[in-house]
Amino acid sequence: MSQKTESGKKILNVGVIGLGHWGPNVARNLANHPRASLKYVCDTNEKAFRKVQSLPLGDCRFVTDPAEVFADRAVQAVAIVTPSSTHYDLTRQALLAGKHVLCEKPFTLLTEQGEELCRLAAERRKKIMVGFTFLYNNAVRKLKTLGDSKTVGKLYYLTSNRSHMGLVRQDVDVIWDLAPHDISIFNYILGAVPEKVAATGAMPLSGNRCDVAFLTLYYPGGVIGHIYLSWLDSNKERLLRLIGDKARVDFDDLNNLEPVRIFRKGIALNGDAEPDFGAFRFLLRDGDIISPKIKMAEPLGQMIDCFVSSILDGKKIMTDGRFAVDITRTLLAAQESLKNNGLQQPVK
Repeated sequence: MSQKTESGKKILNVGVIGLGHWGPNVARNLANHPRASLKYVCDTNEKAFRKVQSLPLGDCRFVTDPAEVFADRAVQAVAIVTPSSTHYDLTRQALLAGKHVLCEKPFTLLTEQGEELCRLAAERRKKIMVGFTFLYNNAVRKLKTLGDSKTVGKLYYLTSNRSHMGLVRQDVDVIWDLAPHDISIFNYILGAVPEKVAATGAMPLSGNRCDVAFLTLYYPGGVIGHIYLSWLDSNKERLLRLIGDKARVDFDDLNNLEPVRIFRKGIALNGDAEPDFGAFRFLLRDGDIISPKIKMAEPLGQMIDCFVSSILDGKKIMTDGRFAVDITRTLLAAQESLKNNGLQQPVK
């Protein structure tokens, strides 16, 4: 049962496991959430506790063993913000202990592991949310609206550039670390999962792990998505584009003033053209550049709010375990394509 305040408001008791790069941000949002009570922060390195000591932690406990968090029956949910290779085991332990789970992406490194966790959550009536934070970004939600409307017209393809110098992960390559962001956005906008994937890459830093990669995703209906990922590029870029016959839409995550811009320019085949007039006759459209107003809000804060509401109020989770498994399947297909020199691989 949920804890209640004196006013009768339901409160979610939660613990955070992992205080590396992202964990302190998750802990901050939970500590400041009006309907959550942070009962534990856990990390194997006690020095990591310094990262959250300035937060309003109340009676929160600092522990180095996740088992202590799982064993406390008062804790209803846990946030797992640890290295990717540990997600499956920790999520499984949490579900077996009767906890709801917020797990950082990627959910699992194997499809079978993700499917098992989804079944376990269903059996125990527990919820899983996976941290695809960009889907809780108001700019990305605007992209979805524009993609579904007549603004873009017929969608031809999507592109995404995600580059920076570092942060280089030690347990996964650049595809597993960065591609989940873009694949999740593509799947969300298109409402579909890619059927095939082709991937190429290079390993200049370690020789055994991809540091730069190029992915092409083939979606139903002939729409393709192209993703460039790099830990090596000194030009930090977070740019995603939708290209349609009526307009192009840009999402620049580094532009805080105008994150979304609509270019009302496009090219399409003129259906009235005579078949013998050259090869084709094209219709060019030119128009205004528009920057729609985007309400600024921290995506992680909105994601945490959805997690809390899903448990206390029974609301649906957009980035649940099933959504995450589809992305794992896509990542595994990309991995297989890399092994086969970029040959297209089915998403299965």
